[in-house]
This record gives sequence, C-alpha cells and structure tokens, in this order.
Amino acid sequence: MVKRKGVQIGLLRLVAGLLLVAACSAQAAPASAEKADARVLIDISGSMKQNDPQNLRRPALRMLVGLLPEDARAGVWTFGQYVNMLIPLGQVDTAWKEKARAEADQIASPGQFTNIEDVIKRSIADWEGPPGPYQRHLILLTDGMVDISKNPKQNVASRQRILEQLLPQLQARAAQVHTIALSARADHELMQTLSRETGGWYEQVGDAEQLQRVFLRIFEKVGRPDTVPLKDNKFLVDSSIQEVTLLVFRKEEAEPTRVITPSGAQFDAKSAPSNVSWHRDIGYDLLTVSHPETGEWRIQAAMDPDNRVIVVTDLKMRSSQLPSRFVLGEVLPVTVLFTNQGKQIIRQDFLDVVNLQSGHTDSNGSGEPRPLFDNGQDGDETAGDGEFTLQVGPGLAAGQVELVILAQGKTFQREQRQTFELADPVSLQVETGQEGAELRVQVQPDGELVDLETLEFKANLVSQSGEEQPVMLLPGVEAGVREARIATQELQGDWSLSVSVSGKTHAGSELDLTLDTVAVRGTATPPPAPAKPVVEPPAEQEAPVSRTPVPHQPKPQEEAFTFQVAVFGVINLVLIILVGVAVWIVRRGKKEAEFQLVEEDDQAVAEESAQ
Repeated sequence: MVKRKGVQIGLLRLVAGLLLVAACSAQAAPASAEKADARVLIDISGSMKQNDPQNLRRPALRMLVGLLPEDARAGVWTFGQYVNMLIPLGQVDTAWKEKARAEADQIASPGQFTNIEDVIKRSIADWEGPPGPYQRHLILLTDGMVDISKNPKQNVASRQRILEQLLPQLQARAAQVHTIALSARADHELMQTLSRETGGWYEQVGDAEQLQRVFLRIFEKVGRPDTVPLKDNKFLVDSSIQEVTLLVFRKEEAEPTRVITPSGAQFDAKSAPSNVSWHRDIGYDLLTVSHPETGEWRIQAAMDPDNRVIVVTDLKMRSSQLPSRFVLGEVLPVTVLFTNQGKQIIRQDFLDVVNLQSGHTDSNGSGEPRPLFDNGQDGDETAGDGEFTLQVGPGLAAGQVELVILAQGKTFQREQRQTFELADPVSLQVETGQEGAELRVQVQPDGELVDLETLEFKANLVSQSGEEQPVMLLPGVEAGVREARIATQELQGDWSLSVSVSGKTHAGSELDLTLDTVAVRGTATPPPAPAKPVVEPPAEQEAPVSRTPVPHQPKPQEEAFTFQVAVFGVINLVLIILVGVAVWIVRRGKKEAEFQLVEEDDQAVAEESAQ
C-alpha cells in the first residue's frame, strides 16, 4: 500500500511538473483572450457560525458575481453534508447577476459535515475534454477538514480520493483550483496541494472581513479585466471605453460615496442617472456606468489601494500571465501588446508614443518603477514588433507579490495587475557551537521546487577589509543538503558569509540565487600591536630678534640636563682634589726621606774628617 501511494504521488508530481513546464514555456507570448468558466464552491457547515458569524460570505459572493464579465460562464454550489446548486451554471448577464445576488442571501451555516469530495465531483461533472474557448476555474472556500462521517476512516478515504482521483481529473481538464482557507483548523495541506498542483491560487484568511479582498484577487486571475489606473481618486475615460465599473471599498461609518463627471455633474447611489447601475453592500460600492462621458472622473471617498476602475473597451492592453507561484531567483518574461477590436496594433506611430512601466509591491514594500521596451534587448525577442517585454524576478522578495503594468498614451491609460507567490527554494540555517567557537551552517534546498541534481553552491567569507576566504559546503545526511563548519576562533574581527546557489527548477527555468548574508564575528585574539617609533620633536625655529632682550626660560629638559652636568662636575672636582692631595702626600713623604738621607750622608763625612 505504501509503495502504491508513493507511485501515485510521484505521478501526480510528474503531471504537475509537466503542467508547470507548459505554463512557463507559454510566457513568451501573451495569453489569448479566453473567456472564464468559473465554478464557486462555498462551505455552509456548522463551524462557519464561529468563523463567519456575520455571514460575510454573502456580500463577498455578491461582489464576485457583480465583477464577472458578461462573456463568462459561472455557477455557485454550497456544501455541508449535502451539495446544493445555489446558482445554476449559466451565461453571466444582467439577469444571472440579479438572481445570484438574490440567492446569496440563502448562505448560512446549517450543515453538519464538510463534504469537499462530493461538491468538487458534482461541480465539474460536465468538464470533459479540452476547455475550448473557456479557461476553467474552481473557487473553493472552506473553513474545515474533509468531514463526511463520524467514522475517521471514511474521512481519510474521502481525502485520499480527492488527491488520487479528482486532482488528476482537474489537471487533465486544465482547470485551475483557487482555494481559500477561512480558519487555522482548515486542511491547509490539502488546500495548498489542490491549488499548487493545478496552477491556482491559495490563501489563508484569518478573518471573514478579508473575504472581499481575497475574492477581488481571485477575480483578477479569473476575469483578467481591462482596467485604467486610479490615482488620487481620479481616472481617465477615453473615447474607446463603452462601460466603466467602479469598485470602491468603504467603512460603514463613512460618508456616502459620490462620483463627479468630467463636466462637473455629481451623483451618489440615490441620485444616480439612468445609465448608472449602483449596488451598495456591506463594505463596498459597486457601480457600472454605461456610455461614460470622456475625460477625467473623480470619486469622493476614502482612498484605498484595492479600489478598481474596470472598463469595457475596444482598445485593450494584453499581457502574458505569470504562474500563481514560481521560485525566487527564477526569471520569467512578461510580454505586453495592444489590440483594437481584437486585432494587434503594430503601427509605429501608435507604439512610439506609448510609455510602459511596471511597479510592484512585495514583503519589502513598494519597488521602483521599471520600463518595458520593444527594442530586441533584455529578453525582448524582436525589436519593433509591437510586443513589449519585462523580465520578472530580479529585485523581488520572497512572499506574495503584486505586479502592476501601466500604459500611458496620448489619449488613453491602461493598467494590468497580477498577483503571485514567490517561493523561497533554499533555506539557510546557522547555529552557534559550544562556547561560540564555531558556526554550523546548513543550506537546504526544496526538492519540490528545484532539481537537486543541477544545483551548484558557492560560499565565501568576506572581511570588512575585503579579504575573502572560501567555505567548503559538504553534502549532508538529507538529499540536497549542504553543510559547513566555520571556526570563529581562527577569524579576527567582523566577517560576512555569502552563499549563492545556481541550477534549474523542475520547470526547466534557470535559477540564480544569492541568499541573505550572515554576520560572522571572529573570536581570535589579535596579535600585540607593534611598538610605536619614537618621534624626535621638531627643531625649534629661532625666534625673531627683539630689541628688548628676553631672558631665557629654560625648559624642564634643559633644567634636568644642567643639573646632571653640575653633579658630574662636582664629583669630578672632588676626585681631582682627592687625587691632588694624595699626590702631595706621596711627594712630601719622598722629600722627607731624601732630606733625612742627605743628613745622614753629611754626618758621616764629618765624622770621617774628624778622625
């Protein structure tokens, strides 16, 4: 049984890898204008009483169906123990939207179980063969686990059937599954697997009040709407726009939203003219203006980054679609072109005056804008062919990223948004050894994201002065893991550990990643500093001659020297005196001896004469 399960999971990963390869290979060309086929599955189990006590699923669903384009197909199913088709599958039009908004009031929390398997099976029953003109989307909102019975074994078996039977069917039918987990106790692993293995979007919501914002992000993936930028609550309507839909988020205590036309006319929900359809709901206003006046429009409401201006227009900006999740260090191209009534615009007089730039928001905040060019460089295949190219990946931080592409022409503006997750494929862990004598470094790649056989690692220690020392990363116990030990007692001062990884993802894309640097403090005792050479004081310059003589003031060094000379002189004088005295004494004794000898000789001569 274990072997069979491993083979099945391996096959699932293989299929997912092939789908990802196909998705990445399609990045070079803009996505076709496919219509959306969206199936919305909403959990009404009893636990929703705690996780959504105000039934905020209702206004969130009304917002989603109100945003769906009229060329889409859609249906809504609710599920607990049983599955109910709340809003029948059909073409999205005014009648369908009115029915969907009315039926949304039936959403509550009466269910006893959470039959995810049955609601998926029923909602996709008519999906057979290739998708045709529709892009298939499944939107699953739940707060719990797979729960079909009080028997745990039956719950486990149902979950397994979702992974082993329904997931391969969804992949084979090219359906994207977008999952929303509305509590911490939901089966996040299952939700993530369903979305990631089909190229869909996964998001955990801690509060039901966030549902509207999450549904907006999913709508932008499903509907891929044409929008115009909204700046300082102002937007521009050009002559190619037939319809404008405004989504304005607001707080309940806020003043009613008002709209000001280019000619100066003002209206709100109660005074809206006949060409305006205004839906006011909990937390937002959604209004559609048919045949809007050209020029600059203004909104009187609190500014919100999630406010949107969606347009129906003949002049469209089309961009290739990024996968919902790719790898940090991977670089994917996004191409942008313009169409008028479905035909690509290649006239140079139009393209030469279009200014294209991109911005992004990630975990580090908002990034600097980057231009898009049609010059045959930096990933752009052919210069002047009407397809502008942006390389996405460099400079982005791991986590959720929103990419915004803005076009500015002489008389028009367009905007496209894409949200994706940038997954970190390599983790770096550093631990301090005993007494801080060493650092243990472990580099662990994610085998589900990257091809472990293609990875190459490089690590260096760099001192503050720029000195480099290579660090050897050796294979660890687990597959793909690299480890190193850094002896800090052999390092002096502060160092930085830099680790880079290159290779390929499972989708075949090149990977070039530099991990965050790690500060390393050396603990080696520095050698004693060399003695400083004695510097002779500079010779003093002679003072200028003064007419009034100034008595010399001896310095302390001169006084000491004078004293030493005086003492030395006194000692020498004493020695000279002593030596002189000694010489005198010696000489005097000699003279006395000579004198006495002379006296004796004279006495002897006298005695001889007397005889």
